[in-house]
Amino acid sequence: MKDFFKMFFAALLALAVASFGLFLFFLLMVGLIGSMSQPVPQVANGSVLVFDMSASVQDRPVGMTRDAFIDEVVGGAGSRSLSLLSLKRGLEEAANDDRIEALLLTGSFAVDGYSSGFAALKEVRESIEVFKASGKPVYAYVVYPSARDMYVISAADEIFMNPEGVVGDSGMSMSYPYLGGFMDRYGIGVQVTRAGEYKAAAETFVLEGMSDPAREANSAVLADFWQEYLGVIASGAEFDPATYETKLNELGMLAADDAAEIGLVDELLYTDELIAKMQGISGLESESNSFVQTAIDDYLLEVVHPMYSSDGMVAVIYAEGSIVDGEGKDGQIGGNSLARVIRKARQDKKVKAMVLRVNSPGGSALASEVIQREVRLAKEQMPVVVSMGSVAASGGYWISAYSDKIFAQPNTLTGSIGVIGVFFNYEELANKHGVNFDTVKTTEHADLMGQFRAKTEKEMGLVQRHVDIVYDSFLHKVSEGRELPLEEVRKIAGGRIWSGVDALEIGLVDELGGLADAIAFAGEQAGLGSLPAIVELPEAGNFLEDLFAVTSQKAADASTDVALRPIVRLYREIGEISSLYNDPKGVYAVLPYTISID
Repeated sequence: MKDFFKMFFAALLALAVASFGLFLFFLLMVGLIGSMSQPVPQVANGSVLVFDMSASVQDRPVGMTRDAFIDEVVGGAGSRSLSLLSLKRGLEEAANDDRIEALLLTGSFAVDGYSSGFAALKEVRESIEVFKASGKPVYAYVVYPSARDMYVISAADEIFMNPEGVVGDSGMSMSYPYLGGFMDRYGIGVQVTRAGEYKAAAETFVLEGMSDPAREANSAVLADFWQEYLGVIASGAEFDPATYETKLNELGMLAADDAAEIGLVDELLYTDELIAKMQGISGLESESNSFVQTAIDDYLLEVVHPMYSSDGMVAVIYAEGSIVDGEGKDGQIGGNSLARVIRKARQDKKVKAMVLRVNSPGGSALASEVIQREVRLAKEQMPVVVSMGSVAASGGYWISAYSDKIFAQPNTLTGSIGVIGVFFNYEELANKHGVNFDTVKTTEHADLMGQFRAKTEKEMGLVQRHVDIVYDSFLHKVSEGRELPLEEVRKIAGGRIWSGVDALEIGLVDELGGLADAIAFAGEQAGLGSLPAIVELPEAGNFLEDLFAVTSQKAADASTDVALRPIVRLYREIGEISSLYNDPKGVYAVLPYTISID
C-alpha cells in the first residue's frame, strides 16, 4: 500500500508539472501573437547604426530558440545570437544606406559552443572595413573588452574606453580538460587506442596533463594565432605590437590609462560624453534624450531577406558542432541528418553549387564517412567548396577533403588527421551502487562493445586493428581528395593540428578566405556570378521542440524517486559525455574535447 501511494502521488505530481507546462505554453503563444502584431522598427534618417556585440555570432541561421521566445514575450533582454552571413550582409548594406551616418560598436561578444570564434570574427571585421571604406566613420566604445572585442573594434576610426575600464586581453592560451584523475576517482573505466603520435584526443580521458607531442603542436598553432592577432589589432592603431606584448607580460591586463598610453584606445570617455559625441553626428533624439540611432538587430530585420533567383542558387550547408552517429542533437552534427540535407540539396534542380561551412572538431569516424560520401556524390553534379570556420579538424577535415576547393582563415584550426578508439565502462561505478552485471554469450567477443566491463588485452588489440584500418583509410582519402602523394600526407598527419597559415603551406587548404569568398567562388564556378542567390541549410531550428522536451523532462524528473535522483543525475551527466562518443565501432576522428582559445 505504501508503494501504491508513492506511485500515485508521483503520477499526480508529474501530471501537475505537465499541466503547468501546457498552461505556460498557452500564455507564451498569446504573448507571441501580440508581439507579432508590432511593426518592424523603422530606420530613422541620419541614424548611427549601433552594433551591440553582446551576442554570439554563429555560422548557421538563427532561429527562435526557447529562451529567445520567452525573452520576446516578456520583454526581457536574454542572450542573443546573430548569424554570420546576415550580420555581414547588414553591415555591408549599411555602407550604401543614405539613412545611416556612422557605425558604433559597443558591448562584448558572447561565446556559445563554437560561436564567436576568431575566424568568424575576422569576417565580421572585414565587413566593418567595407563600411569604413564607404567614407562613413566607425566608432567603438568599450568598458571591459575581451581579445575577441579588440580583434573586431581595431577596425574602428576611433576607439573610446570608459576611464574605469580594463582590457580583458592578457594573451592567448589553449586549455584542455584532463579527466584521468576524475575517471579514476569515480570508477569510470576508460580504455583508448590511437593512430597518430600527435592525436591527443585520447589523452583527455586517461592523462592528467598534456603530452610532449601535444604541447609541441599546440604551441606552434598558438604562436601563429597570436602573431596574426597582434598584426590585426596593430593595423588599426598606431602602436607597436612588441610594446603591447611587453605590457601584457608586465601588467597582466591593461587598465584604461595603460591602453591609452600605448595607443590601443584613442580617448577615455564616460557614457554621457560618448552620447554627446554621437549627438554631434546624428543629432538629439528627443524622446530618449540620446542620439538618433538604429540597433543592428532592427536593421537586419529590415534589410536582410531570403534570396532567390530563377538562374539557380548556391546551397550553403552548415556543419557546426561535434560529429555523432545518427541524427544528433542541438549543437551536434548528426551523420545521417547532415547527409540527408546534402542529398536533398544535390537533388534540387535549383541548386547549382554547394558551399559546406565546417566548424567542427570532428567526432564519429563512421558518421564522418557517411557525410563525406554525400559530399563526393554532390561533387559529381556541381561545384562543391568548403569554407572552414574557427575549427575544421579531424572528422571536420574528413568531410572536407574531397571538395573542389578549401578556404580557411589564418586563425582556423585544422588538420588533426588521426584516429582514436575510446571505450567507457561503468562496472566499478555500478558496483559502488550495488549493481552487478552477469553475461552469457555465444562467442568469445559477443559483448566486446558493451559498457559493463573492461576489455581484455586481446580485445584492445582487436580494437587497435580497426583503428589502424580507419587511419589508413583517412590517409588515402586525404591523398586522393587533395591530390597529394600518400607519403606527403603521412608526414603532415599523425593527428597534428595546424593553423590555417601552415595548412595552406603544406597543401591541406587552397586559399585563405572566409565564407563570403567561398560563396563567391562557388557562384562563379556555377555561372551564377560572384554574388549568387543562396539558400542556407539546415533551416533554423524551432523553439517548440525545446519547449516540449523540457516539459517532458520535468515530468519525468517529478516521477523519479527522490532517493534515486543523485544517481540518475550522475548517470545523465556521464551520458552527455558518452553521447559524443557513439560511433558503433568506438572509432573517432576528433579533437580533444572542446578547444578554447582566449
